Amino acid sequence: MHWIVPTLAALPFGIGFLLIFMALINYIVDAYEIYAASAMGAASASRSVFGVVLPFAAAPLYNNLGIAWSCTLLGILSAVMSVIPFIFIKYGTAIQARSKFCQEIKAKKKADDEKQRDAWERQRRERASSKDPADLESRIE
Repeated sequence: MHWIVPTLAALPFGIGFLLIFMALINYIVDAYEIYAASAMGAASASRSVFGVVLPFAAAPLYNNLGIAWSCTLLGILSAVMSVIPFIFIKYGTAIQARSKFCQEIKAKKKADDEKQRDAWERQRRERASSKDPADLESRIE
């Protein structure tokens, strides 16, 4: 068998992995907004821990189940996990609505927006009532 055959067989796996990974990143950023960096750090750390620990299970898995059943099990797990991005697409808003942390983020964001809006309104009123010629020139521009 030519070397390109297994390489091309891994292509759909790689594309699927990247699509799932990108969907997870987008969901984390959208869900945690101002805390997205911390959430991404936690996701990266947990992914790295699983990447270190999971290979230790490979030898017992293949020794106990054999090559065919081990590969079948891993394929079934991959197929089941490929549904996760679609679950996030369909139920992501409902999941966020039930999350106390996401509700706190939304409340904080709303309060910050109101503070910003009040500050802009206060600046606008101050400029409108100012008799300073520099302010008048800036309003004309």
